[in-house]
Amino acid sequence: MTMKSFLLTILSFFLIFLVLNAGYYKEWFHAKPLQYWVDFQKEKDDTADVTGIMEARYGIIYTISLKVKAVIEKKKVAYPVVLFEPNSYYRDSLHIQLRAPEPAVFYYYTGLQGVWTNSPNVNKANFLLRISKKGVNLDEIKSPAQLQQILANYKKFPPTL
Repeated sequence: MTMKSFLLTILSFFLIFLVLNAGYYKEWFHAKPLQYWVDFQKEKDDTADVTGIMEARYGIIYTISLKVKAVIEKKKVAYPVVLFEPNSYYRDSLHIQLRAPEPAVFYYYTGLQGVWTNSPNVNKANFLLRISKKGVNLDEIKSPAQLQQILANYKKFPPTL
């Protein structure tokens, strides 16, 4: 009985090894589980703090979102709503390969509400996040007329993912 179990175990390992080293599963195995292991080996020795690790993992959008949160907390705004420029504006007008955070992702990172130019509650926006080749600016929207002018400027750029 034990010899039979041993042989079945060896056969099982051999079949798993064979499947993971042939065709589609080889590519999947190297792209997913093996890549996670390589990333883990790299990150376990990293001496960066939690914010540094998150910035490296999630990229520039995470960094921008945290800086926006810090500025808004410094201004002590009771109910901030951040308006994002359309991604098509960055692509077509500024010719930079950058995407504004989705409102749900922005909320996940910061706990603050964000809206796009075509959102149903865009009229509640009181800040505009402007990203350019020179940097990032967070401009306060002071009146509904100013908001309507901003929306008119971005009308020809539809929000895209």
